[in-house]
Amino acid sequence: MEIISSVNNEKVKHAASLCDKKFRKASGTFLVESYKLVSEIIGSQEIVGLFVQKGYEKKYEKLISACKNVYLLSKSAFSKISDTVSSQGIIAEVKMKEKQKFEIKEPFVVLDGISDPGNMGTIIRTAIAVGYNNIVLLDSTDPHSPKVVRSSAGGIFRVNIFELSFEDLMSEISRTKTQIYIAHMQGENVFSLTKTNKLYCLVIGSEGQGVSERFKSVATKSISLPMKNQMESLNAGVSASVIMYQL
Repeated sequence: MEIISSVNNEKVKHAASLCDKKFRKASGTFLVESYKLVSEIIGSQEIVGLFVQKGYEKKYEKLISACKNVYLLSKSAFSKISDTVSSQGIIAEVKMKEKQKFEIKEPFVVLDGISDPGNMGTIIRTAIAVGYNNIVLLDSTDPHSPKVVRSSAGGIFRVNIFELSFEDLMSEISRTKTQIYIAHMQGENVFSLTKTNKLYCLVIGSEGQGVSERFKSVATKSISLPMKNQMESLNAGVSASVIMYQL
């Protein structure tokens, strides 16, 4: 175990840089913070380094013994890499999954311009609970950002995520004759929707603008949630969750 006190240590500066998407992409790694998440991934994910705040080494001795590269950080050094207000004193640097070829073989979810990390994490978490195994991102926030990782409750490790261009996605949709369902306020009530055995994707649009015009022009069907009492819409994560369960 390497003991680090300085906030200017190269290991600390590298870990801190992973709060930025540009550096995550360059290194191919990202940070996972909290005891629950770290304990769940040890043994199943490639841990590049484990950062433990001084004073927590006894509490996390089992996790420490399971990792090769462990760094014991002073409180100030640990605070530099932590993204939470009340840290639990443990952070893992994790290797990103190898990129896979995108092929449509089952229903999947498309996130079209989702910018809020909390919404993305909620959608990922629910998608896994429902049984969707693949999520496509177009012009959305980074799925490896600390807030998405936390709000997905570790779901980021249980789903295949593809960051594609609209053209590449449509090419595969056309090849497989996949139906496109878009979430839209003026769409058909999802609870009255006739079920189909055909391949489909569910497109969830951005929090402010909804589904983009490019998807509206190619949609097979628009679907919505019924609203009462003059309420026009729900949070994107909530809407997506209800629709995913119903479909």
